[in-house]
Amino acid sequence: MFNLKFFVKGAFCIIALLTLLLTLLLMTQCYAQNAKTDSISNLLKAHPKQDDRRAELLLNLATEGMKFDPKLALPHVDEVISFQNSIKEKNYVSGAYRTKGSILIYLSKFPEAIEAFTNALTNDKARKNEAGVAAALGNIGMVHMTQGKFSEALKYFLPALKKHEDVKNELNAGITLMNIGIVYTEMQDYEAAMKNYQKALPIFEKNKHYVGRAHTLTNIGIVNMKNKNVKEAIKYSKLSLQIADSVGDMRISARENGNLAAYYSQIHELDLSLMHGAKAIEKNKKINNTKSLGTNYLNFSDAYYQKHDYARAKSYGLDALKIGTEADVTDLKRDASLGLSEVYTALNMPDSAFFHYKKYKEFGDSISNDQKKNEITRMSIKYEFDKTEAVYREKQILAEGQLKQQQLQLALNRAELQKGLQQSDLQKALLENEKLISGEKEKQLLISKNNEKLQTSKLNALSQQQQLSRLEIRQLWLYGILAIVSLASVLIYILNLNRIRRLKFANILERQQAEQNTLKLEHQYQLSESELSAIRSQMNPHFIFNVLNSIESYIMDNDKRTASRLIQKFASLSRLILENSTKSLIAADKEWKALQLYTELEAMRYNNSFTYSFLLAPDIALNRILLPPMLIQPLIENSILHGIIGSGIPDAHIAVALDQADQTIVITVTDNGIGLHGKTNKMAVNVNKEKSIGLKSIQERIALINTQYQAAASFTINERVDQRGTIAVIRLPLFNSGAEVID
Repeated sequence: MFNLKFFVKGAFCIIALLTLLLTLLLMTQCYAQNAKTDSISNLLKAHPKQDDRRAELLLNLATEGMKFDPKLALPHVDEVISFQNSIKEKNYVSGAYRTKGSILIYLSKFPEAIEAFTNALTNDKARKNEAGVAAALGNIGMVHMTQGKFSEALKYFLPALKKHEDVKNELNAGITLMNIGIVYTEMQDYEAAMKNYQKALPIFEKNKHYVGRAHTLTNIGIVNMKNKNVKEAIKYSKLSLQIADSVGDMRISARENGNLAAYYSQIHELDLSLMHGAKAIEKNKKINNTKSLGTNYLNFSDAYYQKHDYARAKSYGLDALKIGTEADVTDLKRDASLGLSEVYTALNMPDSAFFHYKKYKEFGDSISNDQKKNEITRMSIKYEFDKTEAVYREKQILAEGQLKQQQLQLALNRAELQKGLQQSDLQKALLENEKLISGEKEKQLLISKNNEKLQTSKLNALSQQQQLSRLEIRQLWLYGILAIVSLASVLIYILNLNRIRRLKFANILERQQAEQNTLKLEHQYQLSESELSAIRSQMNPHFIFNVLNSIESYIMDNDKRTASRLIQKFASLSRLILENSTKSLIAADKEWKALQLYTELEAMRYNNSFTYSFLLAPDIALNRILLPPMLIQPLIENSILHGIIGSGIPDAHIAVALDQADQTIVITVTDNGIGLHGKTNKMAVNVNKEKSIGLKSIQERIALINTQYQAAASFTINERVDQRGTIAVIRLPLFNSGAEVID
């Protein structure tokens, strides 16, 4: 189900665990057992004075306690911080802040962890403790790396590596090299990542640093997994697990059991996957590692899905989604949503499957956008790291005295660095160019629209000017004639005066006619909007999705005849809807057929959980009368979704009747559902259609018909008096096929 994509998600969580555990390496090595913890506790009880000795004991106790429960170790470092002004050796204060930051990382409190490490950095800078400054920089970098902010992490790793080399701290330099290898892994430069891991591994072996060896072996396993060499990944993960169990480190053990669960799931050894997954869940619960617990649940869900145990797959998938939502881990939410979509599909729950698939696409788009932003900084990141390595190589060349070769190498390095900088600038320029092109297109589109509006305005102004010119010419002729004949005949004057009055009256009539036309166009627009709303209601995405899902089910069951019949009915309904949507009034026989097809498809969609009937008065000829399209369909839809489905009524029935009284068409939709005020099982009804907008659409269209055709159409909906259910009645004026229809 998830396979390789689980490892992409799992790798992030694994890296997060690595960074948390490696933080401890910068402070102290942890190999003691519970006996050592008890011994330190006894010494603390014997030394209540708040001085350097108590600070030392508290830090040792916190360091040992982190192996078993980081949350219980937090009060010890808080006590050291509380009496820091009484401590003479300030290294204990810096150590307390660094230990607190490490604990907060385990508890997924990243902003507080950065604050603690920043306090340690400030304290060490004030005392010019370069080793402490290097450790604090590395710690802050690992917090950013845990959150997936790799560009920010590298800004702290690079100066940390230089300071470790300056103070000749070989072990911490090895740790920083491994962190840089993790960044290379995330940049998908696996060859460079492996080189850094291979540099770090001998350092840990030389210093007998077992925890560092375990982390390095884990990272080498991850690189092998990304190179699709799963067997090698399992080999290195087992080596890391052996080290963790030998030193009693529960966090590393939990992580490696989770890794092995994911690896075995990929090669379909499901029993081994579930065994290691159960161990990982048990250990992560003990150390309160919520984020990794979400990954373990996701791996469990995958294994049970492959075993076709969909109930357990759904349960663990929902647990993983809940953790991802609470911790706001986007990639965990994305993969959990995709897994749940596939589980619900297997459970034949298409609505839930479609809902989680949409969530998967949303989370995927969010991650894709973040990746695009990170890609912009990738060239500059690589440039800075290459620059640091180039400086390091220059020092080696100078130390060996190879001056000529050094000068040549320096020139080549500068050229390479310049090339990398140019590529980075080119990448940024291309991105800015794309933005400018997009903005220019938007501007051109806006200008085009404005030009169209301006052209329309000019045409209207020209038309008005021409009319005004004609009136002015007529008035000039009139005044000339009046000046010539005014003295000759009073009668001619009166006739011309009447003529002017008639022209003014005609102008008034034209204005009124224009206003009537405007009002008519507004009604027509409102009617079109109402009809479009009805089309959207009738052909809603969930109705289409469920019909197509039913077709697929019949095809998969090899019921070709039923699938073919369902396809023909769905195609006929779609064609009728599209044909009927082009006019305000259509032939009643087409609308009647569309209603029958829709009801039949809905009955098939809900497994024939209700019956239906269509009654037509014998004296009505459907091909001779007209009906507004898609006016009756929302009533049938409301009866199905809000009256019958989810009510549990065994004899559910819907009756649609069409009758004629005088010059009025009467359409009646009756059901024996729960009525207007009853409650249905919401789990059985599509939540997106739970609140129907069909009744409001019908009322709007009835009002438009009354206004447009000066008719007395009406719409009522009430509960039935004689028995349970609802009765809806629409009364329309009789439109014959020869009636004038406004399209």
